[in-house]
Amino acid sequence: MSDITDLDQYDRRLLYELDKDSSTSLPVLAKTLKRSKQFILYRMKRLEQSGVITGYHAIIDMAKLGYFTFRVYVKFQQMTKAQGELFVAHVRKHLDQVWTITSMHGKWDYALFLGVRRISEFHTIWDQIMLSYKEHIKKYNVAVYAPIINFNRMFFYDRPYQPVERVYGDGDMVPLKEHDWEIIELFANNVRLSSLAIAQQLKMSADTVRRRIKELEKTKIIVGYKIGLGLEQLGYAGYRVDLELLSTKRNKEIFEYCKQHKNIYQINRSIGGADFEIEVIVKNLPHLLSLIDEMKQQFPEVIRDVDYFGFSTFHILKYIPD
Repeated sequence: MSDITDLDQYDRRLLYELDKDSSTSLPVLAKTLKRSKQFILYRMKRLEQSGVITGYHAIIDMAKLGYFTFRVYVKFQQMTKAQGELFVAHVRKHLDQVWTITSMHGKWDYALFLGVRRISEFHTIWDQIMLSYKEHIKKYNVAVYAPIINFNRMFFYDRPYQPVERVYGDGDMVPLKEHDWEIIELFANNVRLSSLAIAQQLKMSADTVRRRIKELEKTKIIVGYKIGLGLEQLGYAGYRVDLELLSTKRNKEIFEYCKQHKNIYQINRSIGGADFEIEVIVKNLPHLLSLIDEMKQQFPEVIRDVDYFGFSTFHILKYIPD
């Protein structure tokens, strides 16, 4: 197990560069950090082994592939932890269109993110869940999860930083070419997988794979690249903060404030959720409350109230930034 105090300047700079673009090549990383490729590779492997880096991901705009993304928050009643684990297992086994499911603490017990091409598909999935678990569900909230503005994370970085903005969830549909979907499935959760390795699995040329990935980037089906971070390993935790607003007149200022804040890494413009939703990474609850108070002081005339809840375990994580 690591800790953020264990990270030296090279670890922090490497994490910073990889969370801006986790597909950055070894030679480019070596040039940026002014160290050898062997040094960079050693540090990356060490961060992986300690659980600080948990993966290298592409951010896919599933709207451009014809999908609506629904977010469902669920609060259970009269359910033990073991029964909750059975619920997760049930979702894993029977509901392929659930892209992400995470345990939560506070206001909600679980968050599910579902991808459907037609609204009727959502009803079919939700009807299955309600048929099995209606008596245990105390309350739930359904929202259309789009658009999402994701930033590179900077909470671990102690030097001047540059936010990178990645938007997904509201793009027009783009027709896929042959093998694009197979490439996405192989590449999205391991963007450091070589074109040759993908080509060998799909029985095509590496040049074709590289061209198709470039085209997926050009059409913004792939909107960016990020790393998976083991927050617990670093002594941090993730929270969702919901702002209830008296007015939207300062929304642009709130957006810019969030974009520049090193502990805020995402803004969710969901339909059916809160007035203004943000995702934050903090050391602990006092740190979170301090961040909330800081926002209240910055925007006193528009923030009416604030709610928050935490994320713990991601049981499934596909396509959706955390």
